[in-house]
Amino acid sequence: MKDEDNNRKCTFDALMEAYKLDDPALLMLAKIVNGADTSNPDTPLESAGLKAIAYGFALTVPDDHRKIELETPMYDGL
Repeated sequence: MKDEDNNRKCTFDALMEAYKLDDPALLMLAKIVNGADTSNPDTPLESAGLKAIAYGFALTVPDDHRKIELETPMYDGL
């Protein structure tokens, strides 16, 4: 991930940096989330699954608040 290339960063990356989080599990999760949220070509395979989940919810639930309400338990379960 390049710092100067903002389209390769996501909100999760910003939170990791802002709170100076360096737990190995969170660092791996950050790579997965980044791959699902950006056009970064260097991502873990798990990113595709996370992206598919988000895309599926976006297709089936037009209201953003309801979508978040429905998808949050799935993300928590992962």
